[in-house]
Amino acid sequence: MPLSWDQPIKEELRMVEEEIMRNTRSGEPLLTEIATHVISSGGKRMRPGITILSFRAVEGTDLQRTVMLAAAFELVHSATLVHDDINDGADTRRGTEAAYRKYGTQRALITGDFLFVKGFRLGGLVQSDEVVELVADACSQMAESEMLQTMIEHDADLSFEAYVKIITGKTAKPIQASAQVGAYLGGGSPDQIAGLGDFGLNIGLAFQIVDDILDITGKEEDLGKRRGMDVLDGKANLPLMIAMQEQYPSSSRIREIYRKTVKTEEEVEEALRLVQATDALDLARKHADDLRLKALNGLEALPESKYKDALRTLADTILVRDR
Repeated sequence: MPLSWDQPIKEELRMVEEEIMRNTRSGEPLLTEIATHVISSGGKRMRPGITILSFRAVEGTDLQRTVMLAAAFELVHSATLVHDDINDGADTRRGTEAAYRKYGTQRALITGDFLFVKGFRLGGLVQSDEVVELVADACSQMAESEMLQTMIEHDADLSFEAYVKIITGKTAKPIQASAQVGAYLGGGSPDQIAGLGDFGLNIGLAFQIVDDILDITGKEEDLGKRRGMDVLDGKANLPLMIAMQEQYPSSSRIREIYRKTVKTEEEVEEALRLVQATDALDLARKHADDLRLKALNGLEALPESKYKDALRTLADTILVRDR
């Protein structure tokens, strides 16, 4: 059985986890409780993992600063999830009750802000203008894409270009920044930093497309949330977009359901069945695999190492995950 992608950096990720938990503590016990609830609800820790792997892959030595930045990425990511759940009206996150459901919207918003500040504080401690700029740019694009997503909900005519813009800002840019920062702190060459940035960007795009696929085919016990949420909320989703093209007999019915601002459970399930009856899922998987191959090309400037192998394994793992 092949090793998991994070096998070579288990110790570094343990250090990252300790740094994260240190930064969830507050003088206000309830704030600490909610922040710990958010952070402890699991998650793949992919962003900090990519930061550490990129750092190790360019033979970096200043581990402590990199651990701080890796923790900062996860804190910022967790903050965005708190706010996303409020925006989406989600009941659960990673199989755990969403923070705003458990503690109330006002307290969840405060906790999200708290985690943002803690993340940026850690980033600032690294004392690198380049790093701060990379993180701030990724966060700005994340907010811009989230705003764009709210403007195109239930739009059955959404262009592929608009979809890519949304998932680039929402998912891919933060992962790209994670890789670039790790390579930069590791003293990587400009080619290595750029190549790892390409790796992170394309892996992020592929990751989101697989998320889209799982929203249609996944199991609730694996996803930690109900499937079909993109249909229900009218969110951009690649297989849905493909299936809504006029080339399929069921396209008009899928479009009709997708455009509704209020849908029944039966309508959501009907749309999911109709999408699965087309080749839209296969086409989306092909697109994700093409992005995986582009990501692997970004690793060419790296010397061979177990960390480079782990990045390759991560790229493969993303395509076959079920959660």
